[in-house]
Amino acid sequence: MSKQAIREAGVPFVGQTEFLGELAQAPRTVMMLLGHDAGGRWLRVALATTHLPLRAVPDAVNADNVLLAIERAAEACRLLDLPRARVAVCGLNPHAGERGGLGREELDVVAPAVATARTRGCDAHGPFAADTLFHLAWRGDYDAVVALYHDQGLGPLKLLAFDSG
Repeated sequence: MSKQAIREAGVPFVGQTEFLGELAQAPRTVMMLLGHDAGGRWLRVALATTHLPLRAVPDAVNADNVLLAIERAAEACRLLDLPRARVAVCGLNPHAGERGGLGREELDVVAPAVATARTRGCDAHGPFAADTLFHLAWRGDYDAVVALYHDQGLGPLKLLAFDSG
């Protein structure tokens, strides 16, 4: 699919999430992508934000978006008939913010959203440093990962499952 060609045809198009959400009249959508490697190990990634410039991501990462992504990821695990729905959430900053030393988004936004998800019955964990979390999910410690922005989640997924995702 060429997003540029769609836009050049006069159709306002940012991405599939926004397009399908509008088409379905579903304003609270979350994109989840999944794929498996040659050994049959799965990676499932839900995105807390949609297609945004990187400089806009910190403002878009809010407790509502993170909580929605956690809940939708857990719901997807159940719909996929997985035996559990253990969801891990990435931090926004390197090393998940180093307890506030590299940013406060993990303390002020992500951790409270994870805590709320847990009170609502989700088996949610995090925030974790994204540079190690995807390995933990790939080896089976978690059933789904919530990434806070597009390339944080889709880079690892495409590396693992470009052809099967």
